[in-house]
Amino acid sequence: MTQACCAVLLALAATQVAQANDFPTRARVEFVLDCMRSSKEPVQASMYKCSCAIDDIATKVTYAKWVDLSTVANATPIAGERGGVMRDMKDGRKIIASFRDLQASAKKHCFLDE
Repeated sequence: MTQACCAVLLALAATQVAQANDFPTRARVEFVLDCMRSSKEPVQASMYKCSCAIDDIATKVTYAKWVDLSTVANATPIAGERGGVMRDMKDGRKIIASFRDLQASAKKHCFLDE
């Protein structure tokens, strides 16, 4: 009976880790490199803090949700019709606010000051 309980708990834990870790390695690396470029920290410190930030974000949203949030937030400043599509979205401002809050929370959690 004890072994069965341990197996179930282990399976549940593995499922949660897999869901929280669905960000592809390439996306994580791109985030960390971009974060490091904009950081005023020494290289080694910024690498750890930026890695912490993407890990924190990955625990809160799925990769698909992150792509949706970042697409809207990053496309809004584009001038003309292309950016207008994002600016005119029904919940565009809420999506952008959610993206910015997620980033700010991760930076705060990882002591990442820009």
